[in-house]
Amino acid sequence: MAKNNLRDKLDGNELDLSMMSLVEVPVKEIAALPRATKIDLSNNQLSSLPSNFAQTLGNITHLELGSNKLKDLPTNFYKLQNLKHLDLYNNQLTDLPLSFCQLRSLKWLDLKGNPLNPSLRKIAGDCLNQKECEAAARNIIAHLKKLQNQMENEKQEKLKKEKEKEDAKARAEEEKQAKKRAEKKAAREKRKAELRAVQESQKTAVNGTAGIEKQYSAVPKPAPPALKHKKSKSGGLSFLAWINILMLVCLLGVTVAGLYVYTDGDLTPNGISAALPRIVENASILISLTTEALHPENLTRTANSVVDSTSAAWTSLQELSGDISIHMTPFVEKVKAGFFELIEFVLCCYDWIVKNVDWDSVYAAFTTTVKFFYEQWLVICEELSKNEALMAVWAPIRTRTAFIVEYFEVVFAIIWGYVSFGIEYIQEEGPGILSVVKEQSAAAFHSAKQSIEGLVN
Repeated sequence: MAKNNLRDKLDGNELDLSMMSLVEVPVKEIAALPRATKIDLSNNQLSSLPSNFAQTLGNITHLELGSNKLKDLPTNFYKLQNLKHLDLYNNQLTDLPLSFCQLRSLKWLDLKGNPLNPSLRKIAGDCLNQKECEAAARNIIAHLKKLQNQMENEKQEKLKKEKEKEDAKARAEEEKQAKKRAEKKAAREKRKAELRAVQESQKTAVNGTAGIEKQYSAVPKPAPPALKHKKSKSGGLSFLAWINILMLVCLLGVTVAGLYVYTDGDLTPNGISAALPRIVENASILISLTTEALHPENLTRTANSVVDSTSAAWTSLQELSGDISIHMTPFVEKVKAGFFELIEFVLCCYDWIVKNVDWDSVYAAFTTTVKFFYEQWLVICEELSKNEALMAVWAPIRTRTAFIVEYFEVVFAIIWGYVSFGIEYIQEEGPGILSVVKEQSAAAFHSAKQSIEGLVN
């Protein structure tokens, strides 16, 4: 609609656009007439008001929208803060937006002829005269304001309950984590106490071995072993017993060889006692070096060293060989892809092990295995003790045997303490180490990729 045509409809501050079969409000053209504060849009074909109607025409004081097809009002209709008179007669309104209650200047309202919901129709009244229309404006605004406050209170109450629920969930999670930390700490302290007890017993055994001379006695039998062994028809040792003897001989051979190296050939009780502190010290040093190697700072330095070495090697190769990018580009791409896939596979495997391996089950399986071998050892000892010829040969060296057995018990207790400590360390520190390795590896791989691409290009 042309602006000049609207000027023809303007009479003072009244703009009459009624009975023009309008299907939309010419907001832009009306806004160009700031004097128009009373607008008549009745008896048209309007089904809705544009979203910028109230925001653009905020100076309107009287608005006639009767006998249209309005189904609802925009939510920002409340921005008509100067609106005093509103005629919505004979439309298709069923409800009003809650923000309607913010029309503070509204003094007159007509909602007759609309299919309003029953509660709103009752509050609006009939508006048959000036007094009833003024009451309709007051009552509708008060009703909507009450509904808005009620909804706001319900919203606040809902938010409060959700916050309380989240706080309770957070407290429960914190209590659960605290309980887990306490259990881990208690288990760690228990293992440390057991390790200290083993070390103390080991020290006591080392200090008292010089005058030990024990008489050989039959090995005590435990509860009936779960695994029953059938004797061969000839009355000799069973096949499983021979396998155990072979494994025991191999283990003794390796152990004796290690003792021979550490004792410089002196396998007497005094020589073994003198070498035992050095064995324990070397084991402690090995564990310390392993722990230090897995420290995040050392892993970072290692990754940086790999990147620097790779870059230096490629630089030297380019200086010696000239431009080899034509021949090396396909090879480098394949190597990079394979290297990245390998690293990703290794990290995925390590991540899976940390998240899925049940170290308690590993501990139980290891304990069961040791118990099985111990029971087989008892079976072997029982069968060997029935061989009179072997016992006659064994009698002269029973004193040394008793000392070696006691020594092995002490060594095994120390080794088992370190194994328990290692399992606990991996279980607690594994996820943190994995995340650090991933970050540092990603940074190192990115630097290496840039260096290689720079050399190739």
